[in-house]
Amino acid sequence: MAHDHVIDIKGLCCSAPVIRLTREFKTYAPGDIILVISDKSSMLSDIPAYCAMTRHELIKQESSDNLYHFWIRKT
Repeated sequence: MAHDHVIDIKGLCCSAPVIRLTREFKTYAPGDIILVISDKSSMLSDIPAYCAMTRHELIKQESSDNLYHFWIRKT
């Protein structure tokens, strides 16, 4: 799926992924699509919760080869 930016949060744990997403999202324009890549299965619940709290749109998520990919549209 096409995207405007990539945020690689592989290797981050605890609150670090959410802090990084929040910081990076502030630099993007509304409507931009961001691909987030993680290696933590906890992100399967954390990313949808983050999107619900921030009102960003989770467009799609996929997992393969122990990596988790999330396409998010910034609102």
